[in-house]
Amino acid sequence: MTGTTPSSSPARRPLRAYLLWLVLATLLPGVVGASLLFVHQYQKARAQFEKNTLQTVRALVHTVDNKLLQGQSIAQTLSTLDALEAGDFARVHRQARQALVLAGGGMNMVLRDRSGQQLVNTAADYGTLLPVDGSPQLERVFATGKPAVSDVFIGPLRKLPSVRVDVPVQVGGELRYVLSIGMRPDYFQDILTPKSIPEGAVASLFDRQGIIFARNVNPAQSIGKPVNPLLRNAAARASEGTIDSRSREGMPLVTSYSRSALTGWGVAIGIPRAVLRAELLGQLALMVGGTAVLFAIGLCLAWLIGGRMARSLQALTGPALALGKGVKPQPVTGVYVREAAEVAAAIGDAASLLEERSRELAAKESALRETHMQARFGTWHWSLGSEAIEVSDSVPHIFGRPLPPFAQQRGTLLVEESWQQVQQLMTELVRIGGNGKLQLHATHADGHRIWLDYRCESVHGPDGRVLALRGSVQDVTDRVRAEEALRHADQRKNEFLAMLAHELRNPLAPITSGAQLLGQDGLDPARTRQISGIIARQARHMAGLVDDLLDVSRVTRGLVELSKQRIDINAVVLEAVEQVQALVRDKGHKLEVRTLPQPCHVFGDRKRLVQVVGNLLHNAAKFTDRGGEIAVTLAAGSELVVLEVRDNGIGMLRAELERAFDMFVQGERTPDRSLGGLGIGLALVRSLVELHGGSVGVASSGQGQGTVFTVRLPRCTERASAGLDAAAAAEASASNVKVLVVDDNVDAAQVLAMYVGAQGHEVQVEHDSTAALALAPGFAPNVCLLDIGLPDMDGYELARRLRRDPATARAVLVAVTGYGQEQDRRNSAAAGFDHHLVKPVDMASLEKILAGVASA
Repeated sequence: MTGTTPSSSPARRPLRAYLLWLVLATLLPGVVGASLLFVHQYQKARAQFEKNTLQTVRALVHTVDNKLLQGQSIAQTLSTLDALEAGDFARVHRQARQALVLAGGGMNMVLRDRSGQQLVNTAADYGTLLPVDGSPQLERVFATGKPAVSDVFIGPLRKLPSVRVDVPVQVGGELRYVLSIGMRPDYFQDILTPKSIPEGAVASLFDRQGIIFARNVNPAQSIGKPVNPLLRNAAARASEGTIDSRSREGMPLVTSYSRSALTGWGVAIGIPRAVLRAELLGQLALMVGGTAVLFAIGLCLAWLIGGRMARSLQALTGPALALGKGVKPQPVTGVYVREAAEVAAAIGDAASLLEERSRELAAKESALRETHMQARFGTWHWSLGSEAIEVSDSVPHIFGRPLPPFAQQRGTLLVEESWQQVQQLMTELVRIGGNGKLQLHATHADGHRIWLDYRCESVHGPDGRVLALRGSVQDVTDRVRAEEALRHADQRKNEFLAMLAHELRNPLAPITSGAQLLGQDGLDPARTRQISGIIARQARHMAGLVDDLLDVSRVTRGLVELSKQRIDINAVVLEAVEQVQALVRDKGHKLEVRTLPQPCHVFGDRKRLVQVVGNLLHNAAKFTDRGGEIAVTLAAGSELVVLEVRDNGIGMLRAELERAFDMFVQGERTPDRSLGGLGIGLALVRSLVELHGGSVGVASSGQGQGTVFTVRLPRCTERASAGLDAAAAAEASASNVKVLVVDDNVDAAQVLAMYVGAQGHEVQVEHDSTAALALAPGFAPNVCLLDIGLPDMDGYELARRLRRDPATARAVLVAVTGYGQEQDRRNSAAAGFDHHLVKPVDMASLEKILAGVASA
């Protein structure tokens, strides 16, 4: 409905015709006053805009400092790597790359000595020829021993603009290296984003010399170039301020800048003058409206001049009232002024818009209520003097019931301690005002306890007195439980590290003492053999600890591939029992084994299943007192095979049963660590059993009542193969073999050569790849024992060249290395190695390899 008058109404005249003379009388003073006000407000708005922009610049400078300090923290962390102490730059390179991947992109690590020679650079593969990169800053770091942040420079390797944070590296109490974290411009790309910079602004990040390192406009043409001279001169005079300048593209700007007192780096944001002017003029639009009101007052006075205008305006009263009540206005009649009729039509349109906005607002309120429900967040308001507390719809959802008056919450909704805390906080806020927050323990309607994040603030009246309290409440039970779980995990980590340190020190003590004894003169051969045996046993023990860690890591990450076949579970149990016989015999245990009377097959990996049963038996023997009893029992159903390992040892408490199969968890331990271990055996058992589609459980009647572990595996229903596996062929008789040992570790090479020579084989030793290549054609070795981490040419390349030489092409190549991951084995096989042995070398495995070559 437009609200126009019928065709019989008097002719309408513009409102200007009635108010012309009055407007002319009042226009001049209003224009003068408005002009002065506009000028004042424009200046005030510009000053406020410059202040806001300067605050944004300060925040960005703080962010830049944080970025640089983050790089310094990463550099300081990497400077503590054990590999630096050992001088193992390959491992430094690998660990630094891994750490920088976790820290995010845009960074690389460089290690330099006093001459500026780059020793490690993660921007290049290890072994790449690196340049000498000296600088006054490098000398300053070596001189002061303090970290430093560089200016923008062109990296000598990639030839790209960079900045770096240098930290000193102490090795053996001596400042030997400087470790640098280099940062490219993309490392700062999340600073100068549209979210942090006003629209249309030109922002730059520059160093102490005024060289641009990041820019949101034309970065490719700007990075590495100096800022505008006006900005550079201003930044040299004062640490922050606002100036008129021009962009590199020639655009007039109002530029706010700030430089960090910590690093000397700065950020500048330039607002185009045209944009600033347009925005400020837009802010003055409200003042124009205020001025229009002044003119409207004058027009209202003119409205009194004629009755026609009065009747026209009075005709708008009804539609306006209807609009205020939310009712659609009726058509307007009796309007003599065209402008009044247009206002009436606008009221009708506004009524339609308000109706649409009301629907949208209702939808948004519904979505907000739903969000509060899902987040378990609610608000409340309590007027002083009233018992009732006004709450949002989500508050009853949090507690599972309506919120009663505060006095009735005591001991019901809130536990006594929480109620007392709330009462104390509210009393203080009513007395002095302010706000506060608490973490409370409450009771849900169904009886379980919940944790609440409770916030409260005072509401003051015109006289400053507190009239009400308001705030919010949120269920944070999940967060509190997660924090508790993190604390438990951290405690378990610390316990594991203590266990690992102790377990590794135990074998190191006899190894160290034995090595010192072997260096003494006059030892008889029997004594030497005894000490060598001790060192060998303890070395195997240490290797076993490392293998256990790697094994459980591979299993829990799903990296183990099972070699499944149809096997008799009886044979698995008997093989595992054989492995623990020595431990059982030493502790005087009585071991009872009850296998099935007939073969019973499962489909699985024999080695891994033996490992499962062996770990359970080893666990039982370890936690059973001397002279105790251990029983292994097998039972079979139509679908499952059940293995039970029972002991009468120390038993488990209820809390220990719940965590028995968790990683790095052990039962009760004595201070002397007589029970030993890393707490990973049962975790490995559970993972391996689950990989076989089975399950494992534990039961105990309590402390001192013994423990029962039960393993259930699917029974194999396939028909047995027609024939049995052929027996292993008898060992071939050994004969002399020519063996070439190549290892840059002189001690390791000599010990390995002595062992091989003691077996009656001919041995030659070299400590670098070049000498080995020169010796090999004339020596014509049958077996080559090659270290991988050789200095001049690694073992992979040495193996490839030996394969290409006709004199050594048929030799058996054996990798002898400290790296034993699956990827390392694949790499050695790809390089041409026939076997892969992990240090310390298992001499039994080496003997089999040599025997196989001798019998071939």
